[in-house]
Amino acid sequence: MEDLFAKFLPQFVSLAHTRIKTALDSADKHDAAAIKTTVRELHTLAGEAGLLGLSHVVPLARDCEQKAKHLHTSHTDADVAVLVTALRELERLIAAVGEGITNTS
Repeated sequence: MEDLFAKFLPQFVSLAHTRIKTALDSADKHDAAAIKTTVRELHTLAGEAGLLGLSHVVPLARDCEQKAKHLHTSHTDADVAVLVTALRELERLIAAVGEGITNTS
């Protein structure tokens, strides 16, 4: 099991960084279609984190997903700021997960 974790965790971290960057870009542009995609990407990120047993990542990823859903309907600058703040927190958490990979190698 640890071999699978060691194999897939770096892939998860890389994909998570890409998804978060895309989410930040689409939030800043007020791109409704991109925000809808962001919702799906954050949902996937939460699911993958759960499969890998990253229980500390799942709640924040789901929170970001909910904030993106809200932004998709509200389109307000205030909700952009709320989503961006949550995404930055998720970004820091994913970076910490990634640092854990390199520190145990």
